Amino acid sequence: MTGSSLVNFDGCDLGANELLVSIVMPAYNASKTVANSVMSVQEQSYKNWELLIVDDCSTDDTVFIVRGFSKNDARIKLISLTENSGGPAYPRNVAIKQATGEFIAFLDADDEWLPEKLEKQIAFMRRFNLAISCTGYYVVSFAGANVGSFSPPQMCSYRDLLAANSVGCLTAMYDVRILGKRYFPICGHEDYALWLKILRNGYTVYGLQESLSRYRLTLGSVSSSKLKVMKYFWNIYKNQEGFSTFLAIFYCVRYVWGARNKYSRQLALQQVTASGE
Repeated sequence: MTGSSLVNFDGCDLGANELLVSIVMPAYNASKTVANSVMSVQEQSYKNWELLIVDDCSTDDTVFIVRGFSKNDARIKLISLTENSGGPAYPRNVAIKQATGEFIAFLDADDEWLPEKLEKQIAFMRRFNLAISCTGYYVVSFAGANVGSFSPPQMCSYRDLLAANSVGCLTAMYDVRILGKRYFPICGHEDYALWLKILRNGYTVYGLQESLSRYRLTLGSVSSSKLKVMKYFWNIYKNQEGFSTFLAIFYCVRYVWGARNKYSRQLALQQVTASGE
């Protein structure tokens, strides 16, 4: 596939029968945001989907809110864990195991999709027979104000991804018919670890550069501890990817150095958001 063909993609409907999309949503104490996240799925122009919401032992009203949606929409399924898993990887894997769709997509309980997200992304994937894709997204404050945006590269190889994670999890989608079901490693930055695992097998992530989602900044969503971030990436490069000690150190430093401005901007935006609440 050429870069020019991706640029010229107009996002039109191919007119084919709609395949089922399984949407994976982990939720933990998301009572302030989960309703908007669910409604953004219900408002999709693409209607053939199932939404698998896995509650990770929330102590607020998350389950009550989700149960209300599931009672009125058979496409929405609530799965409640009996013990808190400590992170989104395990809940996502529980949902993936129960998913029945030809495509699997991801949306956290504090993020949102724009109405044409599924329609445009699936048309994009089907036209070019893509195994995995992502899209651009807006960055919004906790109150919902736009504060920035991100556009992924048109193509991202394994080597490209080692340098920077350009795949927003809320925008990622993969074709189960091509990849089979792929599960998240149980580790920090599990989404990045999964994309690397897929691309290591020779696949490429293709980016639809239109912003079709909203990524919400929340307090604590970006770690201010460089040591903690470094430990996450050390584990991925050393244990998940099997790199030598030298290469693991090299990629850790390279990644954190390249991402330092992004983290600083997001932390500043979090402080602005907190002071305005």
